[in-house]
Amino acid sequence: MDEHKLTKKEKKELRKLEWQEKAKTEARNAKIKKFSLWAGIATIFLLVTFVLFQAVTAPTTSTQNVNIAPISDRDITEGNPKAKVTLIEYADFQCPACAAYHSVVDQIVKDYKDRLFYAYRMFPLKNSHPNALVSAEAAYAAYKQGKFTDYSNLLFQNQSNWVSLEDPRSTFIDYAKNLKLDIDKFQTDMNSSDTQKYVKDSENKALNEGINQTPTFFINGKMIQNPNGYDDFKKLIDAALNQK
Repeated sequence: MDEHKLTKKEKKELRKLEWQEKAKTEARNAKIKKFSLWAGIATIFLLVTFVLFQAVTAPTTSTQNVNIAPISDRDITEGNPKAKVTLIEYADFQCPACAAYHSVVDQIVKDYKDRLFYAYRMFPLKNSHPNALVSAEAAYAAYKQGKFTDYSNLLFQNQSNWVSLEDPRSTFIDYAKNLKLDIDKFQTDMNSSDTQKYVKDSENKALNEGINQTPTFFINGKMIQNPNGYDDFKKLIDAALNQK
């Protein structure tokens, strides 16, 4: 078989084709490397974003220095005084956020029963909520007859009905009637200096502890941050229960 010998021109053309193919291959590899680099950066960015999002939204307990007063006989409480975990809430009956959290906290208290000691502390934000003080006084009057939880339920569930009233006292008396309270005693207690002092003391306690918003929650004396619902409370309480 005859062998064909390449001319100088053919050899030159072949080298040109080889160079072009090599250049195409290098360009393609460069694109692949560039794409892989950007894909890696995008993946890292998404991962970091996810981690930061989890850190921001996950429920935590604050490490800031808050000298929260321990639960005492003066507090309005539910649960087991000897429980390993305490949950303290500072709230305002006219606060919309407090109303939103109320059913969650109520369910937590019911579900944990003897494993939790819960205290409700009044912190009426009078400057922004005109009926916060009188609603707190009404709730304390109901507490004097052993019906604080039931009365609180009525206040929060019907919040939209009384927040804009110029004087909601008659409405609050109707709530007391619904619970079959002694109305004379209820009205006397609602207007008494003892009730006024109790609410004022609770308010001053919150201010002295540096609390400036409602609701504010503490688990075993540590402020809760970002509690988004029942599951967040449950995680933190379970963690406190499992601590040795």
